[in-house]
Amino acid sequence: MRSCILIHIPHSSLYIPDEYKNKSLLSLSEIEKENLFMCDYRVDEFVDDKSQTIIFPYSRLYCDVERFKDESEIMNKFGMGYIYTKTSKGELMFNPSIDDRKKITDIYDTHHKLLDETVTNILELYQKCIIIDLHSYSTELVSRLFNYEQVPDICIGIDKDYYSKGLTDYFVKYFMDNGYSVKINYPYQGSLVPNKYYGIKNSKIISIMIEINKRVYENDFESFKHILKKSLEF
Repeated sequence: MRSCILIHIPHSSLYIPDEYKNKSLLSLSEIEKENLFMCDYRVDEFVDDKSQTIIFPYSRLYCDVERFKDESEIMNKFGMGYIYTKTSKGELMFNPSIDDRKKITDIYDTHHKLLDETVTNILELYQKCIIIDLHSYSTELVSRLFNYEQVPDICIGIDKDYYSKGLTDYFVKYFMDNGYSVKINYPYQGSLVPNKYYGIKNSKIISIMIEINKRVYENDFESFKHILKKSLEF
């Protein structure tokens, strides 16, 4: 894998600090069930130690680093902004205090500082940076939140200002050649861009999101793991 590639995995962790988890408005068993349902479980195992990777170490139920912190975040209306207050079913889950919010915000900012610095270093060394934003999702989740029913095996997310047609076409063809259905920007849109470079055109950053439907790998994890790893050898 070329050194200008950075793999970002924001949602694979199940870790919620006990102090915070114990404040939940739900039972611990309900929190654990929601955590498993919402996390990109085992996605971090799709990449090897040779990859340049940033993996967020906290559960998205505690801090979601792929959300905006301000009112522009559309998931705020579901209680699922960068700090979650509701479950995917709309049940009240957390009522974070001012101190809780400060801790979570500090964690969010620290992660994005690391992302900014890592991408800047790659740009300085290679004059370009390719970000692979790696996720999984379930048909049940997008049906529950957005009423989508017919969703693909693989969703490729792109942002027109940080987009490579060649790279997008490569991933679409690769996964289709391996027998998977693929859609661009459906059911999810866009791809992560570091805060430092967000809104800056011609930044020499290419970002592409790969969302894997969990049905693809839940019955044969090792087989799909091999396929995904091969896809990153471009």
